[in-house]
Amino acid sequence: MLYLLLFFAGVLTIMLPCILPLLPIVVGVSIAGRSRLRPLFTVLGMVISFVTFTVLLLVVLKQFAFLATILRISTFYLLWLFGTHFVFHNKYIVAILSTIGALLFWSQGILAVIVAAGIGNVLSYIGPNIASKIQNIGASAQLQARQKLGADNPMTALIIGLTLGLVWVPCAGPALGFAFALVRDEPGIKAVLALLAYALGTAVPLLVVGYGGQWAVHSTRTLSQYSGKIKKGAGVVLLCTALALHFSLFEKLQIWLLSNTPFGSIGTQLEERFFGDTFTEAQDELYNTTSSNSSAPQVQNTLPILQLAPSWQPDGTWLNSTGLTQADLQGKVVLIDFWTYSCINCIRTLPYIQSYWQKYSTITDKFILIGVHAPEFAFEYETSNVEQAVQRHKLTYPIVQDNNFSVWRSYNNKYWPAKYLIDANGNIRYQHFGEGDYTETDEAIRTLLNEIGVSTTSDIVSENTQKRKIQSPEIYLGTRSVDHFANKNPLAKFSAAEYIAPSELPVHMYALDGTWQLDSTGEYQTVQSENGKIRIRFIGSEINLVMGSAQNTLRTGTVYVDNTLHTTLKVNMKDAYELWRGEYGEHVLELALEKGTEVYAFTFGS
Repeated sequence: MLYLLLFFAGVLTIMLPCILPLLPIVVGVSIAGRSRLRPLFTVLGMVISFVTFTVLLLVVLKQFAFLATILRISTFYLLWLFGTHFVFHNKYIVAILSTIGALLFWSQGILAVIVAAGIGNVLSYIGPNIASKIQNIGASAQLQARQKLGADNPMTALIIGLTLGLVWVPCAGPALGFAFALVRDEPGIKAVLALLAYALGTAVPLLVVGYGGQWAVHSTRTLSQYSGKIKKGAGVVLLCTALALHFSLFEKLQIWLLSNTPFGSIGTQLEERFFGDTFTEAQDELYNTTSSNSSAPQVQNTLPILQLAPSWQPDGTWLNSTGLTQADLQGKVVLIDFWTYSCINCIRTLPYIQSYWQKYSTITDKFILIGVHAPEFAFEYETSNVEQAVQRHKLTYPIVQDNNFSVWRSYNNKYWPAKYLIDANGNIRYQHFGEGDYTETDEAIRTLLNEIGVSTTSDIVSENTQKRKIQSPEIYLGTRSVDHFANKNPLAKFSAAEYIAPSELPVHMYALDGTWQLDSTGEYQTVQSENGKIRIRFIGSEINLVMGSAQNTLRTGTVYVDNTLHTTLKVNMKDAYELWRGEYGEHVLELALEKGTEVYAFTFGS
């Protein structure tokens, strides 16, 4: 069931703006020759590379984050080389353009440019047989090999298709988000098959586009006589695509489309509508559990029995309680809330979680709410930090620290935040992942309390149902979000490094300025110079940063938004700090920090 859902979710990507970088490449390569295999080989290369690169980057190369940037730039350069050979046959022009294309590596330093130029020129000059197989160059020196292999060798299409795995950054809806989480948490054959199912679904509309473009060009007699010029046009498309990818032009177009047209939101809404309710069933198929996602309304007088709740055996420190045992939970309605205190998504749910406790604990002792604090960062393991967060958010319900993730694993949980509602007989009757649906959760609690004869009020928790706009993704300042790092020199992992922030930043990218030290775990950066700065270009109406310092020593910071001083702040504990809240849109924030300040992750709101 999981793989079928992922396949159809992949098909829907044609309605998402993240498909845009693939379309000119697939069409350009397909129309560049008459072979019926060209669209198939191009898309096949995309499927292979997407699955392979995703597994490599999320599992194998996560400790060597700088390689992800090198691989991605290499992809742009390879597209540039193919485009060059499609358009030009003169070896001197090819050499000049191959050298110019090496400037795509400028952000990695002059040595990287020199090495890339050398490799690019070697690839462009190697023997006719190899060149014809890899690049299908039309130079006269390769005429004999081309006659042997065929001037329309589809291997060119396959090689270009293989570059698409790093070109494509798919929109992470519920389907792909689940597949990515599976690869990170439980890498193996099931995770690979999940990614493969999604990629094959994406391949279907791309094949239609590729074959449609090829048919439109080569079945028309008037156009078919210009096949040489068409191939050159395809080369121009590849050259332009390489530059557009390097300068994030496709990403800017996607953002504009999402902000100003229905394109993108339609595809996301369809995916959530058709697959959001059933992805927990897909999780069941992988993990042999029984559950139900509650992303769609479940307002009803009875709730289905999803599964028997795991045995309650936490072994961590309790806050707001002396501790609860399995016996304490028997015969009662129990709401389990998985959270972590620096997660902005969790923080937004806390007022609603607290309101459930205040509402129902005052009318009955048959309701228990337990917050299970499962830490994401190392500092969240410390009890004192969690205690301060509990006091800060005025949480009064029982909370247990799940530092060894024993409760997390017993529930097969994968998300922050996540809620599980258990009836008086010990059955899970409702669950919900992420933010939102607070009214629905309230009604589910009331339903289970009514089942055991507890009278409840008709008042239910209200929520803001306004649809959230597009916003920047969560960005970690360690190795987990290296693709969002915009400095010229890569992250230095084993020693302090001096950085100079570029004057311009692409959207969703950040840069460091000053001397910084990456933690040995790759989790956070620490300012080592007297002052350090972070610049970030983001989309949203709110930006937060998880920060701290050694021994919670007081540090100060200054926040500038769009070149205007916004505020100063004090960092005296490891926590999520709100840096700015204002008008929704694209903004540039600069944060100046004192020596010793630790920074972990940006989160955003809209």
